[in-house]
Amino acid sequence: MFGNIQTKSVLRKVSVASTSSNKSTKSSSAPPAVEPRKKSTQLPLPAQPSKLSRPSTLQHRNAVATKVGNSTSKQALVRKAVKRKAVTPPPQWDDSSSDSEGDSEVSFDSTRKRIRSSASSVDPSRTLVDRTNSWTAPTEDFPLAHAADLVSSDPKFLPAFREEVATEVELQYPSNSKRERFYLANSTESDGYKSIEDIGETVKFVCANYLPPAEAARACDEEFGFERRLNRAFKGSEGDPLEYKKILDEYNTLIETRVKDGTIEKVLAGKHGMSFDWMKRILDQVYSRTVSPYVESLKDYQNGTDFVYGELLYTLCSKMFKETGLRSDQVFVDLGSGVGNVVLQAALETGCEAWGCEIMKNPCELGDLQAQEFPQRARLWGISVGKVRLLRGDFLDSKEVGEALKRADVILVNNQAFGPNLNSKLVDRFLDLKDGAQVISLKSFKPDGFEIQERTVNDPRHLLKVKKLEYFSGSVSWTDAPGNYYIATKDPTDLIAFQKKMMKGRRA
Repeated sequence: MFGNIQTKSVLRKVSVASTSSNKSTKSSSAPPAVEPRKKSTQLPLPAQPSKLSRPSTLQHRNAVATKVGNSTSKQALVRKAVKRKAVTPPPQWDDSSSDSEGDSEVSFDSTRKRIRSSASSVDPSRTLVDRTNSWTAPTEDFPLAHAADLVSSDPKFLPAFREEVATEVELQYPSNSKRERFYLANSTESDGYKSIEDIGETVKFVCANYLPPAEAARACDEEFGFERRLNRAFKGSEGDPLEYKKILDEYNTLIETRVKDGTIEKVLAGKHGMSFDWMKRILDQVYSRTVSPYVESLKDYQNGTDFVYGELLYTLCSKMFKETGLRSDQVFVDLGSGVGNVVLQAALETGCEAWGCEIMKNPCELGDLQAQEFPQRARLWGISVGKVRLLRGDFLDSKEVGEALKRADVILVNNQAFGPNLNSKLVDRFLDLKDGAQVISLKSFKPDGFEIQERTVNDPRHLLKVKKLEYFSGSVSWTDAPGNYYIATKDPTDLIAFQKKMMKGRRA
């Protein structure tokens, strides 16, 4: 369908051809099959020491590598360049936390960088901390897509430092789950995945959001904080990989200590929402490890039909969630969910139960990969997320979709490229919605000035009260231009009043 995905420009942007053309845009690569995962044992860089030859825990990567061939990913983890400065002494870290716990999210108001402090979604009834398994001992069969496996079968990656082989490192997340493995390797493409930037961004958000305020301030310090020191050790590939690894080990020790002494769980337990950038960081990781290597397959669609692919980006989706008041105790349904981006964002940002349905094969295959990785990635970050269910097939015929719609509080339909016939059938589908349910769309289901009349009294569009809103540049993948979207609330009040008035007139 014409997507309904929330990806963000450089990281997730999939260009969409004009719907006026009937030409098919074909991908040179087939989508990955969701099949029993195999293990990766070799990094396609110069020959590695024996320590780099241990089996990969990402089981699907090699199983689908031959199908994607040389597909060019446009989903790079590209970040703002950091100016290099002279090395300065690192801060000293205490072995125990004496800082007061509480909301530790750090905002740098007068510095070069800023961690956005405004919450993407704050729901007082939501429990953000994962109480199920993030604080239990890690297990060997934890099915995580490691960053090391992202580059291990792709010849476009070279060592990030000036060394013959890529150094392997591990990164501790703010939970008791096992560490993620990385090779310090970057893509040769300007917009390709860069492990140095992935690690740096992750370290920044962990330090800002999971430590007590005073300790977070030290860890995020512009001169002595971990991210700054890592950047200095890197020096744009001119640095020392051993120094980089030493600093990362220091960070790992701090976070592991704070997990074991209960500090991180306590800090996270005091939060009921996430900042926009924090939420985006987690979703970016899921996307880069699953969809990004096969993104070219999403261009395999037929223009001029109902089956065209496009994406709604993070900012627009977040705005939609706020406008509808989506909460953790509610149900969200995305009709035409593509690779599942909006579904995952809803489950992470609001904690709601989130459903999606997609008919096109390639997005479905990639959506399955995201659905597998998403709960594991949330577990790494210690975050409780809403239940996610991605379905394959026609949302007009699916019984499961029908049952979900009956319970749904918010429904998203990216109907930008839908024809009148499909939009009409969708309106009939909305008859099953409960009163108060809200339908978000890019084209209104109810024309302006469509008033209730006796001859149209049975038209289901009279059950909808529509509000027109504006989205700004950079909100969708197929254009940089601003536009409009609509929220239709099922509200039979006006129709009931008209019917009563009509019956009264007839009796008179």
